[in-house]
Amino acid sequence: MLRAVLYLPDAAALPLAGTDVCGRTLAVRAMVTALRAGASSIVAPAVLRDAAVERALRRMPTLATALHWLDAGTAPPADGPARWLLLPASSLVHTHTLEGLLADPAGRPVVLAGSTDAAAPVAVTPAPPPPALWPELAAGGPVGPALAGWLAGADPLSRPATGPWVDARGAGGRARAEAALEATLSIPADSSMDRHLHRRCSRLITRGLVQTDLTPNQVSLVSLAIGLAAIWCFWGATPASALAGVVLYALACIVDHSDGELARLTFQESAFGANLDWTIDTVVHAGLVLGIGLTAGGAVMAAIGAIGAAGVTLTRSSRATCPTRSRSAPAWAGCCATSATATSSTSCWSAPPSCAGWHPRWWASPRWWSGSARRPTG
Repeated sequence: MLRAVLYLPDAAALPLAGTDVCGRTLAVRAMVTALRAGASSIVAPAVLRDAAVERALRRMPTLATALHWLDAGTAPPADGPARWLLLPASSLVHTHTLEGLLADPAGRPVVLAGSTDAAAPVAVTPAPPPPALWPELAAGGPVGPALAGWLAGADPLSRPATGPWVDARGAGGRARAEAALEATLSIPADSSMDRHLHRRCSRLITRGLVQTDLTPNQVSLVSLAIGLAAIWCFWGATPASALAGVVLYALACIVDHSDGELARLTFQESAFGANLDWTIDTVVHAGLVLGIGLTAGGAVMAAIGAIGAAGVTLTRSSRATCPTRSRSAPAWAGCCATSATATSSTSCWSAPPSCAGWHPRWWASPRWWSGSARRPTG
């Protein structure tokens, strides 16, 4: 069993924990990281409880169930058959970063290399923090140096970071955290056009979207509307309308990338969203192929367009139900196969060489996160 403790390393950590980074505060991101790493219980000082955290708890009932608030009068936990994950609320830690720590056998503390030097240790320990530290930790006091000293005396194993980790304290901490988040949004399925055009433009849109109440599914519907407008432009196209169709199609692709980015950054992944995204992609691409065939004129070209549209639909259907290659796409909040709360993942998107034994709706598999329940190109 894994239990998690969020703590404040120093006096500057409390305002940092409440800092918005790409639509969610650092404290919320730390809580979700712990949850998706497999923590069945998360404790945090009540000083971290603010409006942003309350909104996150309403949106994520599983997190609300796992989270327990501490105050100055909270008694230290009793020792038991559990491992303890220590996370500073002022740091950005990807669940993939914790895999090396969690993979080590229980018995000795395991710390993330470099985190104790900064007096903000990220660690997995076989026992909770000592009772002498608990009152200060529970009250939201600065306990980073004390925890680092306690861990140093326990002869810990040190493991290098296997994924993104940002200590947001110091100058430019928020900018470094946002840059680290945005760097994880690309996925291996991205084409050269995606990397050099679509992603660059979609990130600009996503930066604005994370500050709104729009959901990824609503953004998907916007991409559908733009895609349908592109299809209309190709249906019996003139040179001018065809050019407009190309521009609209490019815009639809950009917005289609933003819905997945928004889902990953704000923990709004869902199997329904992935299904909706895939359906919209199929409708738009099939409609474009059919429209181009009809525009070419004549029964033969119309038939070719119809066959092409059917081929697009069948190809995308077969890819969705029987992926044949293993892939991986790092993102934030992580994925752990042991976590029943992680409906999907971009940090652990993998498929076996055949469909045997694989969930037929791969996008809904608990092994796919960190956040993209959206299609792999979203």
